[in-house]
Amino acid sequence: MRDLIKSIWILLAVFSILGLLSLVPLDKYQYNYMKEFRRIKSEPQRRIDATYRYIEAIENGEEDISKGILIEPPAKYYDKFVDSTSSTTKSEDVGKYQKPLYIRDKNNPNILYRYKG
Repeated sequence: MRDLIKSIWILLAVFSILGLLSLVPLDKYQYNYMKEFRRIKSEPQRRIDATYRYIEAIENGEEDISKGILIEPPAKYYDKFVDSTSSTTKSEDVGKYQKPLYIRDKNNPNILYRYKG
């Protein structure tokens, strides 16, 4: 009997912890997580692009190489990280579709009427 009560309490504690974990607002953290994930994933390409810019600056004579060429390009050749999935196109299209073009019939949803209003 004691083992049964003990296992019930353990199950109750496990389900309580799982219930508390389900209350965590994942939508709030999901965007920031994905933004950081994309930044980390694009870091090698940013470094390659900065290296190319640094080499071009050396070839054009814009960079001083009297002390030697650096292994890693200076910070001024790195682009700022821009999240490519930002909603810039969505905000532009909002004005275009503010009013509906067609309205469905109340009795038959297959019939569409042109919106005049």
